[in-house]
Amino acid sequence: MDNLIDVVEDLSLAFGVSGFEDPVRERIKDRLNDLNTCFETDVMGNLTVTLDQGRDFTVMVDAHMDEVGLMVNCVEEEGWLRFATLGGWDPRILPAHQVSLLSHQGNVVTGVIGAAPPHVQSPEDQQKPIQLDSLFIDIGSRSKNETEKLGITVGTPGVLALPFRRLAGGMFTGKALDDRVGCALLIQLLRHYHAHPPGYTLVANFAVHEETGLRGAKTATHRIRPDLAFVVETTTGDTPGTPAHQQPTRIGCGPAITLADKNILVRPALVKAVTETALQSGIPFQTKRPLTGGTDAGAIHLSRGGVLTSVLSVPCRYLHSPVGMAYEQDVYHTFSLLRALLDRAPSIYGQCAP
Repeated sequence: MDNLIDVVEDLSLAFGVSGFEDPVRERIKDRLNDLNTCFETDVMGNLTVTLDQGRDFTVMVDAHMDEVGLMVNCVEEEGWLRFATLGGWDPRILPAHQVSLLSHQGNVVTGVIGAAPPHVQSPEDQQKPIQLDSLFIDIGSRSKNETEKLGITVGTPGVLALPFRRLAGGMFTGKALDDRVGCALLIQLLRHYHAHPPGYTLVANFAVHEETGLRGAKTATHRIRPDLAFVVETTTGDTPGTPAHQQPTRIGCGPAITLADKNILVRPALVKAVTETALQSGIPFQTKRPLTGGTDAGAIHLSRGGVLTSVLSVPCRYLHSPVGMAYEQDVYHTFSLLRALLDRAPSIYGQCAP
């Protein structure tokens, strides 16, 4: 089995803005092609991988492939690009970043995000928050015609591009950790359960369009028809100066178990089963402080007549930026807890189902 953080790095470097997840999907398939199992890509672009197909009991594990990004919405006569965001961005972090644009020819065109410099702004304007419509992308082109010859037009997607780095103390940083960390965990789970069949149908869903409305998970769940689902995500970590009660999780304290967020109230019996599994297995964990964020679980648990759904998240600082930061041991502990839960999945379902 490949080193888990190496898999995270490989997936982090792939281009995969919402709606343009193909490069991520291909990397995932490359890492699983040696498994003699069922792969399916649906019309939305979700990739599902099924083990032990046709059993009476089905468990779904889900992680999304897409990352927040940009989309060109205007090419100006001088070659500058104006853009909209795909997913949630804080405009303050965008200026002076390098951006990678995926041209119509399929190659990457590099640019930088610019803004009006301080010396041309009034003192009043300098104090105002940065507005998205004041920013632009400069790819070095000097005309609209030159830009379009490079395959950059309205609708071209882009990502902020920084390398993956391993840091001191077992930390690492990179773009798209939300949710390539989850995708890497699903890959490793599939490899483990391919070698050790779980005794039920296990379906891994690598979802599209999470950052723009949970759309991929909604359609995939309707097709998969799971009895029980686990969503594997990242969630906001701790930052200096933030009061403890406002920090959803802390780096280094293990996977975060969701009680509730903006899209789901997890069934209390399922929360109890997940926490008891962690305690019995000696795996460190934490409870995510409620009502922040949202995940594919919001769509999954509402599918058909309802699906028992839990969320496990790896704490991550600086989400929705090109410098997300996470702790290796939190990732490994999340893998251990997922294995413990999947090993007990039929029993957990029996405890929690009405």
